[in-house]
Amino acid sequence: MDVRAAFTFPSHETIEVREPIFLRDLDARAFVSQIPYGPRPRFVWRGPATDPVFCLQNCREATFAHLDVVCESPCEAAFVVERTKTGPGVITSTLHQFHDIRIFGNGIAGHGYWVRATIDENNEHGRWDACSVYGAKVGWSFAGQQSKEHLLTQCRFESGAVAIEAESGFQWISGTAAVCEVGISLTRVGEPVLIQGVGFEACARLLRGPGASTASQPVTLMAVRYEADQLNSDGDCIILQHGGPLRLEGCRLGGGNQRVPRIALLGIGLQSALIAGNTFGAFGAHRVCPIRAQQPTNAKIEWRANTYQRDAQDPQNTETRIAWPSRFYA
Repeated sequence: MDVRAAFTFPSHETIEVREPIFLRDLDARAFVSQIPYGPRPRFVWRGPATDPVFCLQNCREATFAHLDVVCESPCEAAFVVERTKTGPGVITSTLHQFHDIRIFGNGIAGHGYWVRATIDENNEHGRWDACSVYGAKVGWSFAGQQSKEHLLTQCRFESGAVAIEAESGFQWISGTAAVCEVGISLTRVGEPVLIQGVGFEACARLLRGPGASTASQPVTLMAVRYEADQLNSDGDCIILQHGGPLRLEGCRLGGGNQRVPRIALLGIGLQSALIAGNTFGAFGAHRVCPIRAQQPTNAKIEWRANTYQRDAQDPQNTETRIAWPSRFYA
């Protein structure tokens, strides 16, 4: 099915989809949304496992709003965004907007949103507001070095492997990742990443960085909450192998009767981090340095005042510490 402009729905709520819905070569002319005062549309996927439900090819500024995608059969993604042509006159794949979209992957969807590097050129600047992905292997996948500067606000991922995987930069402001192996997976050193005001619950890791590299990619976590109840058995909630810098500011890692989560710097060269104004909230956190480093002499850490939870029933409750000597990084 090819959509050429505004998509109108039948009067009933459920739309059965047995083949991908394509939007091709559209410049600010695609708008797929709930009819005002009409029922919330549910696109129910019953097609092949190798296809997506929606596929945007060489489109700019397409808008999707107030709808659900329900996977009753396996699919590669609910939404694929890609550039399939290059050269003069090709519409740039950029500035797509998704508002109040719910994806129910039911454990059989590969991706919620896959911004795919079919051709790694200008596949960027997407925006997601109040969108939810449940039961997909990956919530959002930003593939390619030109898939960058995407923005998520108040979005949610639950029950899958990875909430967001990215080869370049993006921002996620407010929302939740729950019941997953890794909240954020950075698969290649790219542009700056900002995670702000997001809660991570029942996730084995908060963030896993790209493979070992001496290259730099700023990674900033601000006002992030990580519950360590499902912390990986190695105790590391964040793993970084590239040069950094990591900026961890105003966050809370762990809480109460949980294991104390740590940040692992496992690079092959110098690595830098700023650790400032955080709460390490698991009982006994005051005895555990938040940083462990494969090569302590290569870990260049700027410490500022952080607060550490003492043992349960300790009348002092918490203590503040300015810095940890590097001998504690081992």
